[in-house]
Amino acid sequence: MNDQMKAEDIQNRQPEDGLIFACILDGRGGGALAGWREVENANPDVPLWIHSDRASERVQQWLRYQSGLTPITVEALLAEETRPRSFRGKRGTIAILRSINSNDGERPDDMVAIRIWSDGNRLITIRHDRVHTPKDLLVELVIDENGPETISAVFERLISRLTDKISGVVHGFEERLDQIEAELETADPVDTRAALGQLRREAVVVRRYMAPQREAIALIYQEPPNWLDETSRLRMRETANRLMQFIEAIDEARERAIVLDDGIANRMAETMNRNMYILSIVAAIFLPLGFITGLLGINVGGMPGVDDAMAFWITCAGIAVLLGVELIIFRRLKWI
Repeated sequence: MNDQMKAEDIQNRQPEDGLIFACILDGRGGGALAGWREVENANPDVPLWIHSDRASERVQQWLRYQSGLTPITVEALLAEETRPRSFRGKRGTIAILRSINSNDGERPDDMVAIRIWSDGNRLITIRHDRVHTPKDLLVELVIDENGPETISAVFERLISRLTDKISGVVHGFEERLDQIEAELETADPVDTRAALGQLRREAVVVRRYMAPQREAIALIYQEPPNWLDETSRLRMRETANRLMQFIEAIDEARERAIVLDDGIANRMAETMNRNMYILSIVAAIFLPLGFITGLLGINVGGMPGVDDAMAFWITCAGIAVLLGVELIIFRRLKWI
């Protein structure tokens, strides 16, 4: 229970002037929390993970003037708009990735960015919107003491966990499609098409970031930095493969949504055509009848049968005979 309370304390930990947390690894799967003082006076050889808020002025000043990073690297880490990518800098490796937005009240497809830099001894992660994965990993280090033992392993584990978050969204797409298929016969087609359209839009947004993210991760294991150990490289490859499977699942979900939408559109078109056909038959039947009644209804002199008491019934009988003839003709033409 005490460990649970400590874990909750870490999850609810407030940033210290932009520093969300810093963790000094002990090399045995554990870690100790640190603050700005330890960060600014840290020994370069001590494995240190620094997680901070991009919007903080102090964080930006520290990155530019005290972190030892090159200006190009700092600008990449602080960029306003980010697209998933990775590249080797002069002093370390940079990976700019996207994570599923699991914050309360936010849409999962509104993906949040996390910037990662490491040289094998230090790991710097920067976020703008809240990302839960770093603190989950911090709990394993500080509370459970069974986390990654090296910065290289933290780098790999963080990327792997960010990728795993996508699986929930992908499975959510599949479950929503299964539910739509199950209710296809009874649900309102207009509402169903709206739900499919929303799903397709969400899938497009997620895939837009996942495709370049896979390329970014693949580049890291294909051209790994010398500090990335062999185990982490192999796991990075598996992460890239898993991400490719998610992309394929998203593509499959989009195709299923398109097929379902086309099927609903065809059913709606068939229903409309059938109704129009029925209306056309009804109009064809009553067209000559309407012509006769309209002709007999004109108010001019010389109309036959005006003074004959049986004229109305004779007219009704003639119309009934004409209706019967029309039905026989339409039947033989297979219109009805």
